[in-house]
Amino acid sequence: MYILKSITGMISTFLAPITSASPKTRLQVLPRDQWPDNVGDTVSNLLARMSPSDKAMLRATRRQDLFLYNRSLGLNICSYYGLNRGNRKLFLAACGRRRKPEDVSEIIIEELWLRLQYISS
Repeated sequence: MYILKSITGMISTFLAPITSASPKTRLQVLPRDQWPDNVGDTVSNLLARMSPSDKAMLRATRRQDLFLYNRSLGLNICSYYGLNRGNRKLFLAACGRRRKPEDVSEIIIEELWLRLQYISS
């Protein structure tokens, strides 16, 4: 369990792609006009951005251990996809009503995990 906790901290960086302008500048937030408005599109975007090793690590995680990703991957999802800035469409698609951004990111992480269980990298 301790090893898994330390590993989950490393997955937090894959959401911040290096921009072409500067290799050290990382895009922290997706522009508002590019926010996904449903869970499926969000998961597809995440999968396209994840490294094969991140996919393998998440795929190997037991479902009941997904909470370990809330502080790393979950916080990055909240920031990057505008959940901290009011992406109402994604809130409604994920939960049916306005909830805490962390609740939506948990739903997205679980859907990402589910999709990884059924695809190969």
